[in-house]
Amino acid sequence: MLQRWLSIALGAFFIANVLASPARALSYIRDAEIEHTLREYSAPIFRSANIPPDNVRIFIVNSPVINAFVAGGLNMFIHTGLIRATEDPGMLIGVIAHETGHIEGTHLAQLSQQSNTMAIGTLLTAALGAAAAVSGAGDAGAAIITAGQNATLRNMLSHYRGNEQAADQAALRYLDENDMSAQGMLKMFEVLRRESRGAKGDPYLRTHPLTTERIAHIRNHLNDSRIPKGQIPNQYNESHARMVAKLEAFMEPPTKTLARYPESNNSLSAHYARTIAWFRMPNFTRALEGVDALIAKRPNDPFFYDTKGQILFESGQVDAAIDAYTRAHELLPGNALILTDLGRAYGESRQPGSLDKAIKYLEEARQRDNSNASTWRYLATAYGKQGQFGKSHVALAEEAALLNEPESMLKNIERAQKHLAEYSPAWVRAEDLRAQAKQMLRDKEDKKSLL
Repeated sequence: MLQRWLSIALGAFFIANVLASPARALSYIRDAEIEHTLREYSAPIFRSANIPPDNVRIFIVNSPVINAFVAGGLNMFIHTGLIRATEDPGMLIGVIAHETGHIEGTHLAQLSQQSNTMAIGTLLTAALGAAAAVSGAGDAGAAIITAGQNATLRNMLSHYRGNEQAADQAALRYLDENDMSAQGMLKMFEVLRRESRGAKGDPYLRTHPLTTERIAHIRNHLNDSRIPKGQIPNQYNESHARMVAKLEAFMEPPTKTLARYPESNNSLSAHYARTIAWFRMPNFTRALEGVDALIAKRPNDPFFYDTKGQILFESGQVDAAIDAYTRAHELLPGNALILTDLGRAYGESRQPGSLDKAIKYLEEARQRDNSNASTWRYLATAYGKQGQFGKSHVALAEEAALLNEPESMLKNIERAQKHLAEYSPAWVRAEDLRAQAKQMLRDKEDKKSLL
C-alpha cells in the first residue's frame, strides 16, 4: 500500500503499488463509485467508436498530474489530477472521447497482442513510466522505461504525436453522435495546453502536444455545431461533483477538505466530502451521522451504503458493515468491488457460516473481475481460515501474477500442490500459473539481455 492511512481510509478504494522509485511512488485506485461514473461517461463514447464498453480497461492513476492516455490497445489511463482539475463532466468526457479516438484509430494496434497477455503490474509499470516522465519526473520515468520496455514505449509515444489530430476529429464525431457539446473538450484542452508549457524531459514523452491549430479546430467545430454549448446529460452533473469531492476528501488532509466544503455549503457533494473528512480524522460517530443523512436523501444509492459499510468496517463494527454492504449489493448487483467489500467483511465476521459466505462473494467478485489483486488476497485469507491451504496458495499465486511477481507465484504454487489432489481443477490452474510464471521469468531475462 502507498501509505497506511490511504489503504485504510480509502474504503472501497483499493490502492495497488505498481512501481516505486526514489522520486515517487505511482499507484492506481479502485473505487466502485468512481469507476461506475467513468463507465457511465465512456460507454456511449465507446459504442460510437464501435468498441464494446466492457472490452476497455479503465485505470485510475493516483497522480496529481493532469494527464490521460491509452497504452497497449484497450487500456485507458486517467490520472486523479485530471479528474480533480475538471470543473464539469464535459471536460472529462472530452478527454475520454479523444483517447477513444486513439483506440479506434488503431494508433497502438501493434501493441494490442502484447497487452492482452501482459500482467497488470507490467502494463502499469510501462505506462506509468511514461507518465512519470511526462509529469517532469524525468529521472524516474527514464529509469522505469530503461528497466522496462524502452523501445516499445518510444514507438507507442511517437504514434501518439502523429495521430493527435485524427483523435480530435474522432472525438468530435463521438460527441456529436451522442448529442453532447464539445465545449468541455475545448475547456479541458486549454487547461492541458497551459500545463504542457511547463513539461520537461524527453521530447518523445510529450504525449499530447496541444497546438494552436488543434485548439482552433475544436473552437470552430463548437461554433458551427447545432448542439447547445455545454449540453451534456443532466444526471452527469451530480455524479461528477460527487466524484471530484470524493477524491478531494480522500486525498487531502481532513482540515483542508472541511475548509473547502464548509457547513454553509449545502450541496450533496459537499456533504459527502465532509462525511469522508470526518471518517478520516477519525470521527466515526460524526461520519456515520453524515452518511446516514446522505442515505436519507438518496435511499436507493448503492455507493452511500458502500461508504457506510467502510466506515463501519474500519470502526470495528463488522456485522453492521455486512448489513450496509449487503444493501449496496442489492442495489447494484454484480459490482465486483462491492462484492469484494462484502466478502472481506464476512471474512472478518464471527457469524456462523461467515467464511462460506465470504468465499461465495469473493469467488463471484473474481469471476466478474479477476484483475483485482485485493480480491485474490481476501480470498486466500478466507480459504486459509477454512483450512483449504491448497486453494489459499493458488489464490496468492493469482495475486502475485497480477503484481508481476513470478518468484512469489512459483513459491505459492509449490505450497499449493502439496495440498491439492493431482489433476483437480485447482491443481490444473496451479500448473497454468507455473507456466505463466516461467514465461514471465524468461521475459525478464530477455529484457535484461537487451539492455
